[in-house]
Amino acid sequence: MHRATVPARVGLAGNPSDAYGGAALAVPVPDLAATVEVVDGEPGAEPALITAAAARLGRHVGREDSFAVRWSTTVPREVGLAGSSALVIATMRALCARWDVDVPPLELAHLALAVEVEDLGIAAGLMDRAVQVFGAPVLVDGDDARRVAGALPTLVVAWRGAAAASSHGVHGPLRARFDAGERVVVAAMDRLAALGRRAAGAVERGDHVELRDCVRSTWAERGALGIVAAETAAMVEALETVGVAATSAGSGGSVAGVLPPDADLASVEEALMQCGRDGAPAGGALSRPQWIVVAAAEREGGGH
Repeated sequence: MHRATVPARVGLAGNPSDAYGGAALAVPVPDLAATVEVVDGEPGAEPALITAAAARLGRHVGREDSFAVRWSTTVPREVGLAGSSALVIATMRALCARWDVDVPPLELAHLALAVEVEDLGIAAGLMDRAVQVFGAPVLVDGDDARRVAGALPTLVVAWRGAAAASSHGVHGPLRARFDAGERVVVAAMDRLAALGRRAAGAVERGDHVELRDCVRSTWAERGALGIVAAETAAMVEALETVGVAATSAGSGGSVAGVLPPDADLASVEEALMQCGRDGAPAGGALSRPQWIVVAAAEREGGGH
């Protein structure tokens, strides 16, 4: 049996310009992850992500095999935390171990991206796959990616299951606008890329004030493009009331926020719970966000 576990991720600044040749800063979320086990046996009715990942890797390394796959995930579905790419990369990592082949991290990230974009027709960018193969904070810049060294502040990650939606629903129309040369979209991607690079530099210098500014500016750019859901906006606004700079973690119903040094977690929780109460229909069930804190020491690791 060969097993691999790959973490979720959050984008902090610059995304989604990574899907358009831009730059973005992202970090892993080890508390949420996908695990794949490859064992001897007959193949079952696996998800398309797993079968496409296995086929793509097999072609790339020249291997063909018969095996069964067991998988599980704690990444919430379709809220923008990169659960699909985690499953793809975990499949490829487990198969690399089974076949005793070594694929360099960045090469593996591009293979995983090809699975979704070329094989399954899903609009996506390099950011998710890069941070997941390195298992560390990364700056994606064009077709390249590198680890970002430096002390990151503590983050809060929140999501609402009721806001779950396919990321392709965001990226598909946005890609069409970009490919059509819509000036507003093209210019925004240039500004977002600059924010991703600035944010990475801020982390490397330990400038968390600058990082928070990049996070807020990324959120403003996404809002101007019209690619934020009302539920996501409510969480960002709630976090801002307690001094947390926040933005969309991806293209779904999740957010990532940079906690200030004097953050009061009880206040953060109350702001998010109030967000859920405010968003509930009269007499209806509350749609409260779920949330976790990601400490700096937790961000190294995963993706192995």
